[in-house]
Amino acid sequence: MRPPLPDGVPGTPVFVAHRGASDRALENSLSAFSLAAADGADMIEFDVRLTSDGVPVIFHDERTGRTAKTNLEVAGTTAARLRTVILKNGEPIPALVEVLDLVRGRIPLNVESKVPGGVAAAAKALAETRYRGAILLSSGFREECVAARALLPGLPCGLVTRRPSVSDLAFCLRHGLSSIHPDHRFLTVLRVRKILSAGIPFLPYTVDDPGVGFRLIDAGAAGVFSNRAQSLRESWHARKRLS
Repeated sequence: MRPPLPDGVPGTPVFVAHRGASDRALENSLSAFSLAAADGADMIEFDVRLTSDGVPVIFHDERTGRTAKTNLEVAGTTAARLRTVILKNGEPIPALVEVLDLVRGRIPLNVESKVPGGVAAAAKALAETRYRGAILLSSGFREECVAARALLPGLPCGLVTRRPSVSDLAFCLRHGLSSIHPDHRFLTVLRVRKILSAGIPFLPYTVDDPGVGFRLIDAGAAGVFSNRAQSLRESWHARKRLS
């Protein structure tokens, strides 16, 4: 049996703040997470990688150059050295424990493991901080999803995939995953039908166009990941008031 997705209002789509409020602040930065929390976001998503000494940090790419002023490989750099790397907004790269301390259970979090071992490191951080907020785990690595179900069976976990295949759906059902997170650009009508037939909630990424997002939700999506989550959420509620 799979755990339910983090709390929400039944029948109301979840607009997930992709890497925080990344339309108004640098992605995966404390500023982006602070803005999303102040918005009262439905959920905040972020990416977890491991430093060379196993510390979970929040970063999407393998190297820091795109969003930081120094270009280092995250996996090849110690946490202490990475702490000296400054993001292009002037902030340090946040560690997972810093984000947990910032949010403090106010907003559901989607912790996406980008590397093998990320889920285990996240589980350790959640235990050490005694975090009690709502968490959705996820990963594009199947072994990470299996680790999530073994280490944190009470928490929901979603499989991140580009094209949701029959094999992906079977894997989700076999391991009791709570959701599947496909790239919205590859969601054909047939693929959506197969997901719905399997009974697995799906949250497509990354949807910034309200029209695209609302069509996906009308087709059965539980919500969407968006860089403009707050804007889409406001547009959705305005649309509902007019209907």
